[in-house]
Amino acid sequence: MSFITDEDAASLRIESMILHVVGDDEFRPEPAREVEHEEFFIERIREADVAAVFAFEDGSQTKAQIERMAKEEDTFEEGGQALSRDFARLHPGSSRDGAFFIFELRTDDPTVRIYCLIKYDYEEAIEQRNQDGVNLLRLIVQAFVADKRAIQKFALIRTIDGVAEQTLAARDRMKQAPEIGDYFANYLHVRRVRDNRQLTEKAVRAVSDALKELRELLPNRDVALAFRQVKTMLGTRNRIDEAAVQEAVLAAAGHPEEERTVGKIQNCVRRKVRVAKLEGLEFPPVRELLQAPALRRLKTAEGVSVTYPDRVGQTNVDRQERVDGGEIITITTRRIEEDDIVRLGSRN
Repeated sequence: MSFITDEDAASLRIESMILHVVGDDEFRPEPAREVEHEEFFIERIREADVAAVFAFEDGSQTKAQIERMAKEEDTFEEGGQALSRDFARLHPGSSRDGAFFIFELRTDDPTVRIYCLIKYDYEEAIEQRNQDGVNLLRLIVQAFVADKRAIQKFALIRTIDGVAEQTLAARDRMKQAPEIGDYFANYLHVRRVRDNRQLTEKAVRAVSDALKELRELLPNRDVALAFRQVKTMLGTRNRIDEAAVQEAVLAAAGHPEEERTVGKIQNCVRRKVRVAKLEGLEFPPVRELLQAPALRRLKTAEGVSVTYPDRVGQTNVDRQERVDGGEIITITTRRIEEDDIVRLGSRN
């Protein structure tokens, strides 16, 4: 799943917000402000939402500060100023100035608070920052609408009964996803806990699960062939994301033209990607995991099972269709490695 669950999304609202300008100038604490443009910011948060691949390190001051806010040991304003001050302190001179927002989000679950940290570009607003805060916020919103890449840094942290979950969502425009830059990682005090191999394995599993569900829509209902084709296509990509998986599955399904069929395939892939906790992520594939042949399993009406690597043009299993609908299956081998009795309880 992405970080914001379906249950969260149904009742998500902004409880509190605070905004600071970060850049070369000396940090100036600002008060918490009335919630404005709530629908706009909720939509931006949903768009930027991404599955968690990071976890807090022990001793993270950011995590500790958020927990103090969630427990109301610090007010939202005090905590927001402290978090913003620390972000400004670590903000390198080579980074672009920006507007650093902190949002406290609530749901219908009274035990849950979600904290969102966003650094926005605000090129259009930077020259106006001496004007009143309302105008500054309006200009930042306008600047974002003009440039969909205006989010520089983004993080989501969930607390339950005042305790922050160990994993969190984070993204950074300055690094190739899913990595984040050093200063942002140091500020959050986090480490990556899901590497590209794990993400590729999850993607392969999501594809397998999707194709099994979509069997009736595949040419000749051949899941193994479609699986091999999808892995080959993903192995040629520089980056894997949900769109790449959908594109590959649609190609393996023969590029259906019927809108209903396309929608069914896309929805199925979307669900499997979400279950695999890959939603919103993009990552470079570990190609060796996409080059291994799929295992094809046959089970006959007589209870005979055969499992073999489905290599194109290299298989030692020959299948010939008979006119009565059956098949003749021939296995050619250099030698038998195992010939034993299978206990009754071990058979599938």
